Amino acid sequence: MFAGKRKSFKTWGILVFLVLALVLSGCGKNAGPEPSNSNESTNNTNSTGQDSADGSKLDTSKEITLKMVLLGAKPADFDEVYGEVNKRLKEKVNATLDVSFIDWGDVEQKYPLLFAANEDVDLVFSANWNKYTQIATKNGYMEITENLLKEYAPITWEQQPEAAWEQARVNGKVYMVPQNGFEYSQKLIAIRGDLREKHGIPEVKTLDDYQNYLKVIAEKEKSIIPSLGPGEGSWLEFVQPNEFADAMYPLPIGYKMNDATGKVFSYMDTPEYTEYIEKMYTAAQAGAWQRDAIVSKMDKQQAFKDGKLAAIDWNLGTLLGAKASIKSSNPEWKIEIIDISNGKKRYSVPFTANGMSISASSKNPERALMVLDLLRYDKEIHDLTFYGIEGKHYEAIGDDQFKSLPASEGFPPAGVCPWGWVSDNERQNEETAEEFFQTIEEFKKVTVNHPLETFVFDDSNVKNEIAAINNAMDTFGKPLKYGMAEPGDTERGVAVFQEKLKSAGIDKVIQEMQKQVDEFLK
Repeated sequence: MFAGKRKSFKTWGILVFLVLALVLSGCGKNAGPEPSNSNESTNNTNSTGQDSADGSKLDTSKEITLKMVLLGAKPADFDEVYGEVNKRLKEKVNATLDVSFIDWGDVEQKYPLLFAANEDVDLVFSANWNKYTQIATKNGYMEITENLLKEYAPITWEQQPEAAWEQARVNGKVYMVPQNGFEYSQKLIAIRGDLREKHGIPEVKTLDDYQNYLKVIAEKEKSIIPSLGPGEGSWLEFVQPNEFADAMYPLPIGYKMNDATGKVFSYMDTPEYTEYIEKMYTAAQAGAWQRDAIVSKMDKQQAFKDGKLAAIDWNLGTLLGAKASIKSSNPEWKIEIIDISNGKKRYSVPFTANGMSISASSKNPERALMVLDLLRYDKEIHDLTFYGIEGKHYEAIGDDQFKSLPASEGFPPAGVCPWGWVSDNERQNEETAEEFFQTIEEFKKVTVNHPLETFVFDDSNVKNEIAAINNAMDTFGKPLKYGMAEPGDTERGVAVFQEKLKSAGIDKVIQEMQKQVDEFLK
């Protein structure tokens, strides 16, 4: 096994994953990527550069510019911060980063095009929720072998838990260096508590409470948008409260977290789905979000911090970051972070929830891995990419906390898509550290594990059906989720959507998935 330094809450989660990985793969098996002679490197004895795992020098004599693609909006001070990052990367491995961003509103469309068009890219953010498996099976990513990691990313190889490699496998091969940290992707909401109190809105605890809050804001605060619509993937309002778990997001197929048999089914055929759509329709009619929310490209975190939005949904870390930033810029606001699925079972996220992949078009995969090793484990570089320039954007508090400074608006802490190189070097904001650890402890009380957390679906036999399902999801499912179609409508309603999914072949996909699940559980 690979050992690494961990804070206590990380240790708890990783131990669970390691035990699960050993059960699934056998204690004597190395769970890392398979060795591959085709990717072995030859060392130049006259070269200069980074030490390799065996103590020899790797060739970094040629200066390289690596193209990296991240998600989100480019902040104002990005070039300044990454100018400092590049100074250190050039000194250490004679490489610099040329970074571009895909805005959140464009991710679904533009991210897959990077690989379809074979664009000149080296490092890309990748995640199980962002078509990792689909792109890997289409050869969009380069295979990352054991030999490559040992040679060019030795610290990553030593530190990464075995379970992370198991989860990253697609058809037996690894195409991602997953994050090396324990966290939850549980979606929560942040609301303007000051506005809630101003209008006498009751405390928000449930989905109905939340939608009532949005309705009142729509009525009383004409200059503020209540929300940007339903939560991503419907997790907040539908998946989490019903204790469902996705089998292969974004397919609408999952299983119940308390079902040890692993029976998979279509979410859209459940009574809970119809009830959810009815709630979304009611909320939309009450003005809980604008009618163009379905195509909005607004950066919801920034809009919330700017006072343009009255509520956002996201994970705990992101919401606490926004809360800390708002406390500095608008201390009179009262930000409340609420778990409307309080008490419901939950998983800690797979390591593949965030990671970095190397594009199959990369001409410099070796140097890309060297840089990734530094992004993860060089403390100075890691801090720069997460928190900006010390003394301008943040103040370091010991080794594991930080204080945001006013200039952090130009480079939000942990907000500039550094999640692909999460390791044990992250800091907690001193303003919200206590709330973070308290919330994590509450999460632990209802955290469960299921073998299917590490299940990876091989979709090679049903690719056409999946394409048709995704089309039906966009054409009929998305308008229903946003309340743009009445649930009982005879042309666009729930029953029509269900029939479109059947025509697309969802039953065939479920049958194929169930066959693989049953094999996996053996």
